[in-house]
Amino acid sequence: MEQHRFVSDWLQANALDRAMRWFTAGTMLNSPFGEFIWTGYPVESRNIPPNLYSLWFDKPPTAADQPTYPVERNKLVYGTNGTAWGWYIDVPSQARGYICQAKSLFANKLLPQSNPIDYGQMDSNNIYRGPCFVEQPVDAWFVPGIVVENFVAFGCFANGNPAPNYRWYKIGFISGQSIVVPKRTLVEPLLSPTGRISISGGNLIIHQPQASTDSEYYQCEAYNDFGSILSRTAKIVFGQLETFPKHPRKRRVALAYQSVTIPCDPPAHSPRDSLIYAFYMKKDSGLEPVVLPARPGVFVSQAQALIGFSEATTQDSGIYVCMITMHQLGSRLSDSPKSPDMPLTVLESNQRIQEPRIYDSFPAIWPSDPVRGQTVRIECFAGGSVQSGPLEYTWRRLDGKPIPIEVYKEFNRVLEFSQIQPEDQGVYECKVTDSMGSQAQPKSVSLQIKAWPYFIKTASDTIVSIGETVVMVCEAAGIPEPIQMWYKNGESVSELLAQGKLDSARYTLMDGTTGPASLQISQTIQADSAMFNCLAVNSLGSEASSGELRVLAFAPTFQKNPMVPVDGMVGQSAVMVCQPEAAPAPTISWFFQGNAITPLSSQMDPNTGEITCPGTYCSLPNGNLLVFALTKVQAGLYACRAENQFGSAKTSAYLDVIDPLVVILRPHNMIVEVNSTVIVPCRAQAVPSLDVNYAWFYEDVEIKFDRLDLDARRYEKTQFFRPFDRNYGFLHIVNIQMSDAGRYACEIQTPLSKQREEGYVLVAGPPGPCAGVEAATVPGTELVVVNWTKGADHLFPTLFYQIEAQVDDGPWIMVVSRLNESASIQLDKVSNRRTTTIANLYSNILYRLRVRAANVKGIGEPSAASRGIITLPKPPTKVVQNVSGGGGKHGTLVVRWEPLPYYEHNGNSFHYVVRWRAKEDLEYTDTVVYNPMVVENDTKVQLTITLAEERFYKPYVVSVRGVNEIGPGPESDRMIIMSAARVPTNAPRNPQASMLNASALGVTWDPPLLSPEEGPVSGYRILYWRRGVECLSLASDIERWEQGQRLTLYGDVTSGTIIGLDSDSYYCIAVQVKWSLNIFFSNFVSHCFAATATRIQ
Repeated sequence: MEQHRFVSDWLQANALDRAMRWFTAGTMLNSPFGEFIWTGYPVESRNIPPNLYSLWFDKPPTAADQPTYPVERNKLVYGTNGTAWGWYIDVPSQARGYICQAKSLFANKLLPQSNPIDYGQMDSNNIYRGPCFVEQPVDAWFVPGIVVENFVAFGCFANGNPAPNYRWYKIGFISGQSIVVPKRTLVEPLLSPTGRISISGGNLIIHQPQASTDSEYYQCEAYNDFGSILSRTAKIVFGQLETFPKHPRKRRVALAYQSVTIPCDPPAHSPRDSLIYAFYMKKDSGLEPVVLPARPGVFVSQAQALIGFSEATTQDSGIYVCMITMHQLGSRLSDSPKSPDMPLTVLESNQRIQEPRIYDSFPAIWPSDPVRGQTVRIECFAGGSVQSGPLEYTWRRLDGKPIPIEVYKEFNRVLEFSQIQPEDQGVYECKVTDSMGSQAQPKSVSLQIKAWPYFIKTASDTIVSIGETVVMVCEAAGIPEPIQMWYKNGESVSELLAQGKLDSARYTLMDGTTGPASLQISQTIQADSAMFNCLAVNSLGSEASSGELRVLAFAPTFQKNPMVPVDGMVGQSAVMVCQPEAAPAPTISWFFQGNAITPLSSQMDPNTGEITCPGTYCSLPNGNLLVFALTKVQAGLYACRAENQFGSAKTSAYLDVIDPLVVILRPHNMIVEVNSTVIVPCRAQAVPSLDVNYAWFYEDVEIKFDRLDLDARRYEKTQFFRPFDRNYGFLHIVNIQMSDAGRYACEIQTPLSKQREEGYVLVAGPPGPCAGVEAATVPGTELVVVNWTKGADHLFPTLFYQIEAQVDDGPWIMVVSRLNESASIQLDKVSNRRTTTIANLYSNILYRLRVRAANVKGIGEPSAASRGIITLPKPPTKVVQNVSGGGGKHGTLVVRWEPLPYYEHNGNSFHYVVRWRAKEDLEYTDTVVYNPMVVENDTKVQLTITLAEERFYKPYVVSVRGVNEIGPGPESDRMIIMSAARVPTNAPRNPQASMLNASALGVTWDPPLLSPEEGPVSGYRILYWRRGVECLSLASDIERWEQGQRLTLYGDVTSGTIIGLDSDSYYCIAVQVKWSLNIFFSNFVSHCFAATATRIQ
């Protein structure tokens, strides 16, 4: 995948022709049909890994497609779908670019290299070369009244040695289906009668430009001793921008909840589509911009020069102003033209619903005549209701190609292509839907662009020897298709051939009128050295590409590339580099210890991709010497002699052969425990002067220790270390996990060799998660059948399984704690499917189930949860617990019980039936309760029954049961519950207080006289306060409420102790009775009390 990203990024940046597809080594096999491999790769690397299958844009054929599949469609090629690069299937016969992969060793030492521009030049600090453009002229804008400077300048700058000089020409292109190039007119500033034109350092400056005389194209020529080259052409674009008329605009009136637009109506201007529009609203503080990101119902169209309101409201009423900018000039000037006031009045309306409708002038394209490389907008605007949500805009290409997500702008109303390309051409359809689902009639627009000429293959510097044949190819594209022409030192090659100034027997020209332009020169001579131009021209203008042809003839020399000593290792190969400079290419001869040797031809092993040699010495394609399978005998002095018709040269160097690496510790197969720390050894012994590095690989993917990054995955638990101590080279795996099991390889790397040692690390631990858990109810029973697939044993056999259940999003609960492997039923030996039956699940509950496996190492991770199942309903089976009651208001019977959890309802329409009767009665009354009241600060619920007659503190027989739609559940035990008691009328009697110490009093009393209907006493409350007046007076009652404290005693007691009192003080004491069987303080406390007074001494 890393290689794919490299290829994809390179193609995205460099592939100018996006329609071109690129060959790879991928080829489809006939058997098995539809399978692709990388041809030419080592056997172990030929198969395409599954993680790359996502790169397919075409669907690879299957065996069923073989009878009708075109035999010639068998190559894997790279191409783009408009948003990304991926794989297609294509034919091998079409000419296209190709992508190849080779080891760096091949590229650096095996493959022939093209000659650079300094080839044959001995002084590397002073390299002579012809001119090469760094800057070429571009169109210059001139808008009187807007541009401050009263001149235009065309830039032109080239590198070269000697430094280039410059000339400028006027070019009179004639636009049409074909373009002719008349004779150029030299611009001579000194001969200009007006003095408006000057040339400075290669730049052409025209003062006070005039459309009548300065509208031609201009072209720069750079020249030095090696020749001259021509630039692209450029022209002055004369613009115009008038001012807005002064008279105010007519007020626009619209109804609320209807759409409305306000056109800018810009003043006269040129060129077309040269303006950018912005709208402002007048406020007390001045002009405020209409903020579009916060208003999805408001849109400013650059294509139609208007502001539109999908649904106007009264808040949109106001005065609007339009401001314009000429976008080619960059940022807006401070005195940018401003429109007259544009008043808008929105009137109230009762018609609040508006069906969506795309305006007739949309979709619209801006600029209307787009050119490749420009920013292009396709706009869509509709009216419609936005009160309950913004309008939804969707786009599609009618040819089915995807639209890149990054081009969607402004609430998807706009497709904005920042760098429009030919592949973006097509018919685009806009659809609009409101929040209620109503859809406008879709509308479409065709996007067609033009393109200045651009080069797919450019001219380049070419260094050849005399007598060779050179072919220079130039390929350009554009819309319309450009014509391509070759120039030599600024003169048309076709004209030079026609005039006999070039040898037509050696020069073969194919002008690019219908395809690439090529120029072939055979039997080159030094007089052919020159600067060559390829000029591509269409109706938009021209583009130029240049290169130097240099024809050389000189004797071989090793001055720049003498042989250098080489180190080799026993058993490895070494390359003796012999790279003389010579023209023509020399004949190479090799010598070892002064004796001539005759190298054989090297070969490539088709299985490993390595270079091999059938003997000891082989010559490589670039002339270097491969010394194969080194031994100590091959150590010595090697010499290379280069010779051509102009002379010869010789160079030599030593080859030193050192002892091979000795691996003293290597990875070995091991079994380790999960979560343990593992050390995988690797160490080699080498001569002290040799640098040794250790690289580690997991399943052939390098472990990048600095990022803890393995195969582009981040590990949260496992960490990989390569220590920098005496164990350098070892691999430490901390907290190893099951997913870390596999093949580990240590690659011992030196500048002379690479040696790989491998070993398997197997991780033992609890079983892996089970898979494919399915659950289903058994009709007519309470059973649930569970099926699953056994997971990995992780080196120890599975002993038993656990099954867990989850209700809603609650916790997982164990429903089967131990199901022995022998007790489960094996459904399929091949797939390891297991099944069992569960009988202890609650009825009418939505369950999800999961399974864990266990072995001697522990219980494994749970499986993924099954899909939800609902168990079959049945009547409640649980008896209602803790039925009690009592208390409450007089004339009522209060019943309390513990509610059944919802998972014990066993069916729908669950409710309670409370059955009750007075103890002396024979007939029961059933009361149905769906939502009993929850008792505060308790787990119980209660039902309060209002009795038909006031029966105070009488026994009732009560029971409770649960009922659902299937039937009733079991009845609870029958309990005796007393009805509410009568309010007591008597207070505690004879309260007495006695001093216990300086801060405590003992209080005693006699219980009140109660009737049977008043029930038992549940407790007493002692009230006490410092005496200010007589204790039984009204004023003392006020003191009691303001200052009184209390002590509560539970049960039928007749004494209590008050502590924490002030010494030497009189206290008033009162005792209250607490009535009710309920122990909670909130129940009724009798206002009847007896009071007394005592003194603390």
